[in-house]
Amino acid sequence: MATPTFDCKITTPMALNETNTAKSTMRWFVHKTEYDPRWCEFRYLVNGQRAFGSLYQDMLGAKHSIDIICWGFQPSMYFVRDGGKSMRVGELLAHKGEKDNVKVRLLCWHDPTYVAEAGENNMPGFDGKVTTTKRALPDVVYEKISMMSPDYQTDEETTFDLKWYWRANLNNVTNTVHKSAGDQALDDISISRFMPTTLLGDASNYLMNAAVGFHNLELATRTFDVSERTEIVERIRAHGKAAGWSSKLINGMCQGMGGIPTHHQKMVLIDYEHPELAVGYVMGHNMLDQYWDTDEHKAAPATPKTGRSGPSPWQDISSRVTGPVLQDLNSNFCQAWDQATGQKLGEARKKVGVAGKHQLCLGGSSNARGMMAQVLRTQSQHGKTDIGKAYLQALNNATQYVFVQNQYFRWEDFADTIKAAAIKQQQAGRDPGEHGSIYLFVITNSSDVAVGSGTLTTYQMLESLGYGDRMPGVKRAETVDQLAERKASLQAALAKEQQVEQRMRTQGVDPASAIGVMNYLQDSEIRQRQMWAEIGEIENQQKSLEQQAPTAKTPAPGADLGVTSPGGTPTLKVIICTLVAPDSPPKAWVPVYVHAKLMIVDDAFTTLGSANVNFRSMNVDSEINIALENGQVASGLRQELWGLHTRMSDSGGSHKGGQQEAVDGANATGQNGSAEAFKGWSNIVARNKARSDAGSVPVSSLVEFFRSSNDRSYKD
Repeated sequence: MATPTFDCKITTPMALNETNTAKSTMRWFVHKTEYDPRWCEFRYLVNGQRAFGSLYQDMLGAKHSIDIICWGFQPSMYFVRDGGKSMRVGELLAHKGEKDNVKVRLLCWHDPTYVAEAGENNMPGFDGKVTTTKRALPDVVYEKISMMSPDYQTDEETTFDLKWYWRANLNNVTNTVHKSAGDQALDDISISRFMPTTLLGDASNYLMNAAVGFHNLELATRTFDVSERTEIVERIRAHGKAAGWSSKLINGMCQGMGGIPTHHQKMVLIDYEHPELAVGYVMGHNMLDQYWDTDEHKAAPATPKTGRSGPSPWQDISSRVTGPVLQDLNSNFCQAWDQATGQKLGEARKKVGVAGKHQLCLGGSSNARGMMAQVLRTQSQHGKTDIGKAYLQALNNATQYVFVQNQYFRWEDFADTIKAAAIKQQQAGRDPGEHGSIYLFVITNSSDVAVGSGTLTTYQMLESLGYGDRMPGVKRAETVDQLAERKASLQAALAKEQQVEQRMRTQGVDPASAIGVMNYLQDSEIRQRQMWAEIGEIENQQKSLEQQAPTAKTPAPGADLGVTSPGGTPTLKVIICTLVAPDSPPKAWVPVYVHAKLMIVDDAFTTLGSANVNFRSMNVDSEINIALENGQVASGLRQELWGLHTRMSDSGGSHKGGQQEAVDGANATGQNGSAEAFKGWSNIVARNKARSDAGSVPVSSLVEFFRSSNDRSYKD
């Protein structure tokens, strides 16, 4: 079990002349780390329509600076889908720099090996050769090579992106100083060598930038150098050996994360040096078309100017903040920007002396209010794994429920910690029948595009929580391997036993030890019969598995899973779900891609941002989250999301039995407590299972996790 430990003391002052009581609260924030909790205004922004709409207005109103860190950036993207009346984000940034004299800094992650771009192209148009090559490839290439996926932008968008990045690259300020020959070789394979900045030379580039380049807009990219990749591989290998990973898993994880480590942060900082105007964003969304969607998650796509235009509906969450917490967002941005460019923005901003002067700028919304928050990072180059620490600490605190909505669900420490917390409470006297269970609600993905690189770790996570049967193909493949391994071990032991027996029977025996030899041979015969019997049983199981198709053998959805108390009532109850478009047509349900990175615990603690529930996000990639200890935010966001995912669709509500389904949906929002919500979720997914089997339409978005594929992958 990976459990954080702390040696600091907390002192609670008490005025004994006024009272002899004190209220003690759980420790939610991470102590003794880089960023202390600070006051902030916080506003959660569910789904792209709200998130990008809010960000567009704040960037449009920027007076002095716009600082952006992102994993992906598409210049042609419309943040506001009003038929094309609003500017594309590339147009907006160019306008702010050229017309309003606002300094724009854009920092993106870039994979110099171009393996990542073969999948989701995170900077469409940045390298013209990649974009044009991907668009020229026939569909059969993408059908045959699973790691590749086509770009989904329209021709109009692609033309805009190519032109925009060509101009932006005229002022690409990425530091090109190499630390080693390996870094030089890594850069030499980069197609960005052929961009205008490199080809034209400094003098020509200066003239081109003055003529056609963007004014006041600087672009930079960042990656991991060879020494950082080597350190990542060594660290994964050491962790895997200590954790008992198989050699396949260790090698796969080293290949996946050492080969393509990513800078996965997404944040925006506006007008930081002017505290009365400053605002920031901690985001789950990337600035790409497919991340834009409404709460409706409609099955049918629209156009890039009018609505959701990505390949699938998209569930995501970002947040807007003001106040003192902006100091830590600025620290993160300046560190990343200066390392990528060689500039000294951090020192320059320290000289301005605005730290500590940022005030709360309450926007008057129901979920915008002053509260304490903490910026958390995974930054492996600097030894920071605070997001993981916050997750494990919060799980240790859980007494009622944990709600996770995340792109991935495959981090072994998570499962170990919540099970250990449940067992500890049970051992301390918690009676689930009297005090209730701890409930784990999870919404994630089961599709190839999400699970594909980490099917084994996803299965191991689900199996650890009693949900392994929801991946019957992988479960059968793992069982086959385990049976084969056990059979080989028994056969080796049997052969050794037979060799010893043969040697004793053929060699002379000292009369003094004859009785002992006879006893040994009798025992050996018993052991051999037992091994033969076990081998026979294994062979029968193997034959049975060969004849069976992968099927899920499970109790009712969400029932009797997790850690069970001696009395039979589970101390930990688990339900793991995915989402579908509520207006999906019969027999062709459309999955909603869950990209959110959210955890809420006991209506007290919330964390969201860029970090996924996997080893990569907690230990390798650069990530940024924000954590809050605020009951109104936690309960408000939870109820909004649960209401969104369990609300009855029009077809579902009008279907026979719609009244009962509506009741289930109301219970599933959690207004009557975690136990009722668990029953509500279980009833909804059971009804959706029946509807799916009948070829009907979904009653709501919520469906239970299920993946039948037997493919096993080991890279995440």
